[in-house]
Amino acid sequence: MPTPIGHTLTGVIIHTIIRKKREHCQGWICLLFCIIFSSLPDIDFITLTNLSFTSFTSFPSFPHQGAENCFSLPGVRLSWENHHGPTHSLGFAMLIMLIVGVVARIFQKNWKQWSILSGLCVISHVLMDILVTKKGLMLFYPLSTHRIILAIGFPFGYSPEMGFIGFVVMSALEEMVILGGILIVIWKVMK
Repeated sequence: MPTPIGHTLTGVIIHTIIRKKREHCQGWICLLFCIIFSSLPDIDFITLTNLSFTSFTSFPSFPHQGAENCFSLPGVRLSWENHHGPTHSLGFAMLIMLIVGVVARIFQKNWKQWSILSGLCVISHVLMDILVTKKGLMLFYPLSTHRIILAIGFPFGYSPEMGFIGFVVMSALEEMVILGGILIVIWKVMK
């Protein structure tokens, strides 16, 4: 499971490579763009629930009653149950490219570059997740809901003995070492 640290580092790596080749991708705005779009598929953690005014009168308990592994706020629920769904697909990447292209076209003339960059960042997320997600991803959604499994658990896999928190910490450390090392090499080469 790539953590937000891994997806953030991937966005930074993409920005580091792109910034030397493209004038439009200079500075912190492009860096933030790459980080946000490299993490965007994980928006499926968020589920909007009943947004009526009565839902704001009381604060739900933590964790949400009747559901495991989730956190709930009034009108918003963070949960694992919908994770690795349609937002982790090539169809979602194309949808994001279309939306970014339309919005960028309104404001700038180099809209194609922003559209391609957004798609590249989203696809980087999907590729990272497909290598470690044991239940697979619906890679070709909406054309197919078949889950493609390429999980290699590289380089560490989940072990029940380490527990979930230990697994997340171990994953974050492994990502910092591997992706941080790649970032340092690319940074030095691209100087």
